[in-house]
Amino acid sequence: MQPQSIERLNTDLNRARVAPPPELKSKQICLIGAPDAYRATYDDVCQIEVPETTYREKSGNVSYQPVPYASFIDGARDSMAAVLDRDPSFETYALNKSGTQLFGMIGFESEIPGLALTLALRSSYDKSIANQAGIGHAPFICANGCFSADHMISAKHTTNVFSTLGKMLDELTNESITPVLERVRMIEEWRDIPMTNDLFFAYLGVLTGRRLLKINEMSAGLKYWDACHNGELHDDHGGNNLFSAYQAVTATGQRTAPINRFRHYAGIDHATKAIAMSGGSAQDAYIPEFNLEVREYIDVGEAK
Repeated sequence: MQPQSIERLNTDLNRARVAPPPELKSKQICLIGAPDAYRATYDDVCQIEVPETTYREKSGNVSYQPVPYASFIDGARDSMAAVLDRDPSFETYALNKSGTQLFGMIGFESEIPGLALTLALRSSYDKSIANQAGIGHAPFICANGCFSADHMISAKHTTNVFSTLGKMLDELTNESITPVLERVRMIEEWRDIPMTNDLFFAYLGVLTGRRLLKINEMSAGLKYWDACHNGELHDDHGGNNLFSAYQAVTATGQRTAPINRFRHYAGIDHATKAIAMSGGSAQDAYIPEFNLEVREYIDVGEAK
């Protein structure tokens, strides 16, 4: 193992400021979804040792090229800050007990009060997760990461991964921010779509039947809805409308492992848009089959 060194992915970009964690209770922070996971700061992440590069026995070519967490985070933060022309407002991370899996969220203020544009990252040091990223949105009050992009991007830990990641992050930040802002505006309009308790129950049932929610997530969504309507949680999510229903089910993503989290949010977003078009009635909505596109960046120099 070697101490984590920070190799920049794109030296043409200005360095963005490292942001503090959000001022939220730990239970409200989007964590990694593993029983042994813990909330971490950027400094904590930088202390995790990086595994050694490995090589193929016969050819001597690189078989596994780890990317230091800090390099990935810094490159992503710098790319997003360059496009938005502002530093982030908050960032928060989670690690599993061994430090071999990372999930992160970096939030930037948007033009809509109370909502952050959120860059989500995940990676690993145990070869279980490629370097992956997506841009979505999150309420500042609860950090339910809603990663509703139509695709996510992924780069394996291969020979040219550093140059690949730089390209990946540049394309992601330049192509995704405008569509995400359009989605944020659309979700705000869901406040005007009525949602009774019975319609919410039907909404949970459809999402569960479509395998977009698990049984325990459905139960968690119901508890969140009840808590908000009883004044125990966020008042802004206590309305009888589709916006509040959507917040209740996206809150369940805090219990979803990172390897499934992008699909979780994108699938909920996909179904909720269809339900919104039916005026909030899950029974009357036509919901096409959902497929999450993963744009994989292939290293053409990777040895077979």
